[in-house]
Amino acid sequence: MENQYEPLETGEVIQVEFSPVPETLGLSSYFTVLFLDTDHFATIVQDNLDVSDEIKEQIFEEGVDCKVLKYGAKEWQSGKIKVKVTVEFCPDEPEEKIEEKASSQSENEAENSGDNNSEYLETEVSPLDDLRQKFNQENQ
Repeated sequence: MENQYEPLETGEVIQVEFSPVPETLGLSSYFTVLFLDTDHFATIVQDNLDVSDEIKEQIFEEGVDCKVLKYGAKEWQSGKIKVKVTVEFCPDEPEEKIEEKASSQSENEAENSGDNNSEYLETEVSPLDDLRQKFNQENQ
């Protein structure tokens, strides 16, 4: 059976027993138990990605033993945490502008192709409609 990991919310608290993982990440070795919120833990991992393969395997694949205090929970829950990296994208142009460009291009293509069955021609009044009508009359 595969482990079922679920994302922790911002500000939830993680309790980690001191082991090679926290030590390698530069956390204090003066304590046997460390308490971190999820944002702090994520920042520490990001700042210390240049760690051994063994530590990377624990952090990203196997998971690190811990306890978590989740919002609304009455007690700590034992388990493992692992870091999941997400790739995010922010377009240079908002989605609306991209859709407007695509719409303009398809309108131009419909006008240039002479497709009289185009929905665009039926629903939108084009300044070229008069020219099309004259052209069709001359060719009949």
